Amino acid sequence: MLPSKPETNSPSNPPLQAATENVSSEKSSRIDLTEGSIVRHVLRMLGPFSLAVIALLSAGIIDTIYLGRLTSETQPNLGVLALAAVGFAYPLTFLGNSANIGLGAGTLSAVSRAIGEGSYERAHRHGAAAILMALTVMTILVAFILAILPFVLKIMGAEGQIRTMALDYLLISLPGLVILSIASTSNNILRASGEAALPSTIMIIGAVINIILDPFLIYGWGPFPRLEVQGAAIATVTGNVFAACFGFYIVMFHRKAVNFLSMTLSSMVRAWKIIGAVGIPAAFTNIVVPLAAAIAVSIIARNLSVIDVAAFTVVSRAELISVGLLYALSACIGAITGQNGGAALTDRVRLTFKVCYTICIIWSTLMAVLLFFFAESVVGVFTNDMAVISAARPYFYIVPVTIFAYGFVFVTAAGFNALGRPLYGLVFTIFRSLLLYVSLIYVGVMLDGLRGAFIGIAGANILSGLSAAAWTLLKAPMSAKKS
Repeated sequence: MLPSKPETNSPSNPPLQAATENVSSEKSSRIDLTEGSIVRHVLRMLGPFSLAVIALLSAGIIDTIYLGRLTSETQPNLGVLALAAVGFAYPLTFLGNSANIGLGAGTLSAVSRAIGEGSYERAHRHGAAAILMALTVMTILVAFILAILPFVLKIMGAEGQIRTMALDYLLISLPGLVILSIASTSNNILRASGEAALPSTIMIIGAVINIILDPFLIYGWGPFPRLEVQGAAIATVTGNVFAACFGFYIVMFHRKAVNFLSMTLSSMVRAWKIIGAVGIPAAFTNIVVPLAAAIAVSIIARNLSVIDVAAFTVVSRAELISVGLLYALSACIGAITGQNGGAALTDRVRLTFKVCYTICIIWSTLMAVLLFFFAESVVGVFTNDMAVISAARPYFYIVPVTIFAYGFVFVTAAGFNALGRPLYGLVFTIFRSLLLYVSLIYVGVMLDGLRGAFIGIAGANILSGLSAAAWTLLKAPMSAKKS
């Protein structure tokens, strides 16, 4: 490891400074996103990230499939109860994981802007500080959620065996989010430098282990006990452990992308401020979504039936099929806008938004057509209960055609988070999820039951997505704040 050049804040000649930087493996892995075709950069990262997101979503979907098919001699409807329990638990695990996502967004923003400015040693310190910050914040947050968990489930309307099953799932899965924070932060440190394959591998490893363990722990195959919803939670946490260990090894030893030794108390505090300036609003941006989902589940539970709660759980998981590539797209955009914004290349930042919006439209149109024709087959994968299938079916004729606009919202948020401007994403997410999504679902349920809720979701997507895209392309600043 050669001695590094003294850090400079000047972005005038990043390639020259990079030539004098230290670690050869890092130099070979760092990709300059301030040059070359934006479309090529997006597509190069989109492939690996899509595979990673598919793996992650598949883990959640397979959990739901296995749980939905649970049965016993004394409880033939055990699968429906398990789906309802996960329906109550999912918004709360998503709530905790949203903090992980927000901290990851803050990490990517701080590190990518430092790279765009040519300050690579600062990027290494930011990465190290981000790992410590994620562990600290997630430990406090998970402890708080666990303390209020029984009260929250009661408020949401979970009762009897469903409440017990939801508690069983959450008492295992929530602590696993602390471990997941290491994997998430490592992933974003690598993404900030333009890498795609290694950060995707971190995500895929955890998901594959989860998928492999699911049937053994849920159904009690072989020597394993039958643990049902607890088994699904244990499989997820075990996958998180492997992903965290692999991710930390990569950033610490293989890429040497973090440097704890050069970090001082003052540099750590400064890094936490920079990461937190994006990470805290970004966390709230992501927390808004599961909070709205929890309110939606509560509205449905209090006004409709257990069948409707189970159906809403099924379509919420099935929706992941149509938004999977768009989640991957939001993982791509941050590194590109962050590096180009840090290098003051605002035209390239605006072009990145346009390219990503176009991909949202193309992908969502394709998925809307497929889900329209194969709606019943998709629902049938999750459950054999005909009442649940019948209740869920209208979703596929109403919502998927509007998913492109929902994609606009979270792609916009990811792009501006990387620029150090997280409030734009927070505002549009609140507008979509709390003001439109919750209110329109409530009105829809009152007027037309579960189908009315689906119409409300479609309306929330269209109104919020078109507003976000119009503001971004016509009014919003494309420059980055200094890292």
